[in-house]
Amino acid sequence: MEALHVRLEGFSASFRHPLIISGTQLSTPVPSYSNLLGMISACAGDALGPEDTRRIGFEFKCRSHDLEIERKDRWEVSGDRLQPVAKKKVPRVLRRVSANIFEEMPQGVGLRQVYWEPQLDLFIENLDLREKFAKPAATPCFGRSQDIAWIRWARVVELEPVVAGSIGPTLIPYPQPGVPGLVLRLPEWFRNDRKGRPRRPGPFGHYQAMLPTTKEVRFHVERPDLFHPSDAKTADHVIYLHRWMAA
Repeated sequence: MEALHVRLEGFSASFRHPLIISGTQLSTPVPSYSNLLGMISACAGDALGPEDTRRIGFEFKCRSHDLEIERKDRWEVSGDRLQPVAKKKVPRVLRRVSANIFEEMPQGVGLRQVYWEPQLDLFIENLDLREKFAKPAATPCFGRSQDIAWIRWARVVELEPVVAGSIGPTLIPYPQPGVPGLVLRLPEWFRNDRKGRPRRPGPFGHYQAMLPTTKEVRFHVERPDLFHPSDAKTADHVIYLHRWMAA
C-alpha cells in the first residue's frame, strides 16, 4: 500500500515525561503519538485527530543527548492576575547566594534533558496530508515551542506488510519481547475542540519507548502491523504502523 514518508529535523528536542512535574525535567525517549498529532496539526493549521491520519508510524534518532541548564522565572497568582513572585518570598539563603539573579525578578535554575539534532521519519497512511507538509501553516516543534523543526522532504512510498524484521527507535505496544525501552503509559491523543477549555485526553495505552541512538542499532521483532518501506536502506528494515485505540 502507499503511504506518506516525511523527514523532519531540528536543533533540539524535549518531550515531557508524564510522571515528572517538578525538579529535573526528563524527556521521554521518543515522541508520543499525541506529540506526532500536534506536529501534523501545526503543519495543517488545524487540530487534527486520529481519524485524519488513519494509521501512523515513525522512527526517531538524534546525534546526542544531555542535561541542559535553563533559567526559570517564578510567578504566582495574586487575586485574578499572574505576577512575578515577590522578592521577599524567595528563601533568604537563595537571595544571599544569588543576589544578582534576584535583583529584578526572582529566578531559578533547572535541568532539562534535551536531544540534540533530532531526526524524525514519519509515516502516514493518509496521502491527502502531503500538501500540508509542502506548505505548512505553522512551524512544527519537537516538544516545546523553542524546539523548532523543519521538513526536509515528504514523498510517497510503498509499504509492504511483513511478519518480522529489524525495527529502529519508536514507540511500540507493551509488551514486546526482545526490544529494550522505557515502559510508559501515554494518551493516544488530545481533543482541542473547545475554546477556553482544557484539552481532553483520549484513551491511554502502555508502550515501550525505545531509546534513540546515533548509530544504526536495530532489533529483530515479530508482530502484526510491521511494514517494509520501499525507500528503506536494507531489506530487513521495518516500521511499526500504529492502529489508534478506540475511544
